[in-house]
Amino acid sequence: MKKSAHLITQSTQITGLFGYPVRHTLSPAMHNAAFAHTGLPFVYLPFEVRPHDLKAATAAIRALGLTGVNVTIPHKETIIPFLDRIDAAAKKIGSVNTVVNIKGKLTGYNTDAPGFLMDIRQCGCNPSNATALLVGSGGAAKAVARGLIDAGAKKLFITGNDVRQGTALCRRLPRTTFVALSAWKEKIAQADILINATPIGMETTDAPLANAHELHNKLFVYDLIYTHTTGLLQAARAAGARYADGSGMLLYQGALSFERWTNTKAPVAVMRGALLTALKKHSK
Repeated sequence: MKKSAHLITQSTQITGLFGYPVRHTLSPAMHNAAFAHTGLPFVYLPFEVRPHDLKAATAAIRALGLTGVNVTIPHKETIIPFLDRIDAAAKKIGSVNTVVNIKGKLTGYNTDAPGFLMDIRQCGCNPSNATALLVGSGGAAKAVARGLIDAGAKKLFITGNDVRQGTALCRRLPRTTFVALSAWKEKIAQADILINATPIGMETTDAPLANAHELHNKLFVYDLIYTHTTGLLQAARAAGARYADGSGMLLYQGALSFERWTNTKAPVAVMRGALLTALKKHSK
């Protein structure tokens, strides 16, 4: 096992996270553990970037020579015009969560979609030929939706409070139908997979997205929120359904970002251990 004191020197390469807010993020613990383990001279920092500062912050990646950043809410779509190039997969999704800086040229990638698929498959959920119900239509939801369709989902229902955004997403994807918020729970009985890709449940005081009696025990319920067990996941447990939070997606998308920045195989086990430790500390 390689180890490093992980000292910051004049040779340290900087990576990080652009989002607003970012104080809840556990990504620094995961990535810095990986850098220390591999002995790579990198550091990962959270950058709280307000929406009106995103253009300047993106330009600062070039100006300051950052190696790259992850991108989270609310910037996954709005950062695209400020980049030099968008990877074909990210362009297809319409959302970027990883930026790589090579000699001042910024390329946007999406590691959310493959990270999501890696995690649900690890959980024993096969999206091929499944009917899925997705709540949300923002940047993360776009990646999840594209991942499900590309993995062979038979049918995808999408709902959310932004009807224009949701219907536009459905027009871009085959086998996809938008469902009004007033009617989306009627589709749960048909669904094999239910995914929450909204901030609902981020606060422990939030009402559950769905209650136990509205779910069924053959459902796989996935909530992208990973900082605590949300009301939706508590309902899934009470209904006897299989469920998972988004920590695995965070892990795998982070590992893929790590490999983009370093051209080195990510130490996934180390990253998982650091993430679990950070989650335990966060829950206290």
